[in-house]
Amino acid sequence: MVATALRQVVRPRVYRLFLDKLFCYVSRSITCLVYNPKLFLMRKLARIELIRQVWGAMTANGKFDESAPSQTSLVTFPDPQTISTVLRQQGIYAGLQLSDIVVDELVGFAHQTPFAADRDANIRCQYKDRVTLETALGYSFQLGSVSTQDCAAVQNLIHDPGLVAIATEYLGAKPTAIGSELLWSFPGESTWKQQIKGAQVFHYDIDDYRSIKFFFYLTDVDESNGPHVCIQGTHWGKKLRHQWMGQRCASLNDQSLVDTYGVDQVLTVCGRAGLGIAEDTFCFHKGKRPISRPRLMLQIQYALNDYGDIRAYI
Repeated sequence: MVATALRQVVRPRVYRLFLDKLFCYVSRSITCLVYNPKLFLMRKLARIELIRQVWGAMTANGKFDESAPSQTSLVTFPDPQTISTVLRQQGIYAGLQLSDIVVDELVGFAHQTPFAADRDANIRCQYKDRVTLETALGYSFQLGSVSTQDCAAVQNLIHDPGLVAIATEYLGAKPTAIGSELLWSFPGESTWKQQIKGAQVFHYDIDDYRSIKFFFYLTDVDESNGPHVCIQGTHWGKKLRHQWMGQRCASLNDQSLVDTYGVDQVLTVCGRAGLGIAEDTFCFHKGKRPISRPRLMLQIQYALNDYGDIRAYI
């Protein structure tokens, strides 16, 4: 009798949860389709590895601005072929390095420029005013997104000949710069839904048929303050169910993915400010939420095609 009563309570909740997820998925798909049909089609096709491998080369339409003034690379790294080889095998290369001068310029800009709290453009404040605003609002921010449009150092890095050479070598075609962001990650507790929204659970990105992203730590990072974590080798050879799920894999338990692909493949990247990472973000990856102090990181991404603001419809 008790078991029957429990089933009567649990089943409606399961059905409601399923219907909520289904509604959210369909709603977002329709919105994406209306916003940009090409982006919608790519998001559905690129998750399937066989399609991505064949169709990626056929759809290359790189539009990198070569009119930008040439300069010496601001990044220290081995030759692009070496990095590309590691990326093809592991999906991640952690060994780039920015100079202290560039790091200081980027950190200074991030402190002086208001960030969008949790990427909400309606809530902005400078880093120094964060705690005061959090107290006034009654909750703690998880992220702080700083626009890089007016940052000369970031614009120089986007056109950096070293980064462009690595992207060209790995993508096998002329790249398109599709995004950049200075991102604060703040310490504090968070719910599972907040972790998903903040990319702090294992997930993979579907931003084009081929893409590469560069991450640069602008604060020292250890295990306690937001290291980047990657399951190496998962940019290819995913289980078919994970290909079909696509970005919905973020709803899966982290440990289940580690168990599937092997704990020995999990790479946690710690290092001093200036350390750079090149990654094929089709790999399962995440950024841990800091525990001890905020983390600041720069992200720059290149792909084959430009779909406009790929997150504008979300």
